[in-house]
Amino acid sequence: MEIRVRVAGVLTIKDEILFVKHQKNGEEYWLLPGGGVDYGETMEESLAREFLEECNLEIEVENLMFVSQGISPDKKKHIINMFFKVKYLSGELKIGEEERLKEAAYHNIDDINNMTLYPNVKKELLDYFKGNKEIKYLGHRWE
Repeated sequence: MEIRVRVAGVLTIKDEILFVKHQKNGEEYWLLPGGGVDYGETMEESLAREFLEECNLEIEVENLMFVSQGISPDKKKHIINMFFKVKYLSGELKIGEEERLKEAAYHNIDDINNMTLYPNVKKELLDYFKGNKEIKYLGHRWE
């Protein structure tokens, strides 16, 4: 068993955030674009690679926003989530070819409370838009 490090990027345009819809085991949910860090890859390299694979976008990684961890109830999965603010550089938004990826779309910040988002960082995203830029450790988040 290993601890998985996952990076995710918060890409905003005005009052909208980019999310990617996933489908797994018959369930649909939204994630911030990102994925696992490969051995020998920096978090920045990983996040840039994941944005290109999932959304066809080139980004620049800016500041760390928050960190959480999740441990499954059966203790078979342990994930450290690192959330970064990212800046758009180039590319046209297009969903990647992985089977579980269903959609990439910008959503208004006011609509995220109605979304199924994993991990659930809705409050932190809303706080960020209200001007709270303090880096936070969010503790355990598994849903």
